[in-house]
This record gives sequence, C-alpha cells and structure tokens, in this order.
Amino acid sequence: AAPAARQSGCASAKPPRDAFGVLATTSIGLIVFFGIIAIAFYVIYVIALAKLFKKAGEDGWKAIIPFYNVFVLIQIAGLNWWYFLIAISGTICTIAKIDGLNYICNLAGMAVNFFVFYNIAKKMKQQPVGYGVAGALVAPIITMILGFSGKYTFDPSVQVSPNGPIGDTKESTSNEPEKYCLGCGCKLKAGTKFCEKCGKEVQ
Repeated sequence: AAPAARQSGCASAKPPRDAFGVLATTSIGLIVFFGIIAIAFYVIYVIALAKLFKKAGEDGWKAIIPFYNVFVLIQIAGLNWWYFLIAISGTICTIAKIDGLNYICNLAGMAVNFFVFYNIAKKMKQQPVGYGVAGALVAPIITMILGFSGKYTFDPSVQVSPNGPIGDTKESTSNEPEKYCLGCGCKLKAGTKFCEKCGKEVQ
C-alpha cells in the first residue's frame, strides 16, 4: 500500500510541472511575438524617416544610424544644434539608469519633438501646432505619415524660427532682397521660378 501511495503522490506532482512548462512556453512565445512586432515597427519607422529625409534633400541612409538620424532631423527642422543634446538626453539617462533625471529629460525630449514637427509642418505648409502636438506624443507615427504620404512636400524656402514656436513669425525674416518680375513688375515669392501673374520665367 505504501509504494502505491508514493506512486500516487508522484502522479499528482506532475500536473503542476506540466502547467509550469506550458506557462513558460507561452511566455517565451509572447516575448518572441511582440519582439518581432517591435522590430518590424522600427524597420517601417526607419524607412519612413529615410523618405522624409529624401523629401528634405538629405540622403536616406542617414536614417539608419541611431542618434545621427536625430541630429539630421534637428537640422531639417531648422532648429539650433543644441536641441540635439536635449533630444537624446532622455535615452542616455535611461541607459545610464539615472533615476529621476530620466523622467525630466524624457519630458524635455517631448518638447523638442514638438519644436521639430512644428517647424517641419511649416516647411510642408501644414498646420504646425497640430503636427507639433502629434509629433510630441507619437513621433514615429507622425513620421510615417509625413514620410510615406505623397501629399506632403518639403519647401526649404519657408522661413522658420531656430527655436520652433518661440520667436516664430508669420512674416519672412529672410535678409534676401525682394524680387520683382521683369515682365509685369509683380512682386515674386521666395523660391518662385515663374511669375504667378504673367507666367514669365524668373531670371
């Protein structure tokens, strides 16, 4: 009777081990599944960023290099170079495990994203505040929209503030002299190749 009881005890101990194995397998499967999704999402984001760079006249391969792609994005937006340091500070603090400071730096990084997409939206002749807010909250998503959609074109002649909305004015602050059409005398917009009034080519 005793050996039978031992066998019965062993048999009853197997199910928990089997349940643990199923749980571990399921957990690993979920980790792999979400890992694949995360990698695919990042690849799509990089492709969209490369397309956005090309629209702005930059080489697409620059989107592949971490940190450098942020610097290029800052340049495209026309911001001061030191915004790059603020933009990457959250990532650096997180990697360095600096508790407390990383939250502040991440918030500052969101503010930089707002400035970046505010200026980029202006250069694409879109409503800057809305795109700035979207860029601050979901930068990868708004990058995909601007990069993949053919309706967004980049106009480098649009004047923006090096501090985003701070110091931004509706009027151009360019020091370039005003140009007038030689055919009809109409004032020409910056970057115009043909007169809007008479159609004469700008010399």
